[in-house]
Amino acid sequence: MKNVSSSCATSASFVFSLTLLSRAACGVVLVLGASACQGKTAPSRQATPQDARALVQQFLKPDADHAALTQQLQPTKADYQAIFQTQEMADKAAAMYEPLWRSKDAVIKPKPGQTELLLSAGTSEEIKSWTGTAAQEFPGGYRQAGPLLKPGLTLYAFKFVEPGKRLGMAFDGLVHVNGRFVFAPKLWRLARWAQPR
Repeated sequence: MKNVSSSCATSASFVFSLTLLSRAACGVVLVLGASACQGKTAPSRQATPQDARALVQQFLKPDADHAALTQQLQPTKADYQAIFQTQEMADKAAAMYEPLWRSKDAVIKPKPGQTELLLSAGTSEEIKSWTGTAAQEFPGGYRQAGPLLKPGLTLYAFKFVEPGKRLGMAFDGLVHVNGRFVFAPKLWRLARWAQPR
């Protein structure tokens, strides 16, 4: 899988409140797209990197209402079912991410001056085998995410950066399921969260 970004993306701080992330012990799952489908599997037509880029660039518009864009993107159960291997894992994902959806701090947006986008893609197969773009561009925690994912998915990692820079607001886990994009950052944390306590 070739890198679809103009530059390699390195790790950077996540946009959500670190305090909130600590409390929730997870990232947030955000649906990026139109109204939800109710299917349980990914559609045969997979979105392209160009589709993903066009979607994420909405957050870079000067007049973007980031809170509104974020709050309208809450996932359905069908979206979790389309990403994760088992119903049990999908149910645990819904429970894990729910606290952030109730928070006003869950807002995706770039910092001032971050006007450019870096985007990379990796398949669920690459994540499972830890090869290709996934191994080169995705956070190391994704090595734990491979067994959680359904096959045939393409995930995207992206950054909002200042012109000419590689560091910025980093995100990962954008994936196209049920005819729309869903954003599932740091989804490997599900493996830890789901462990018996």
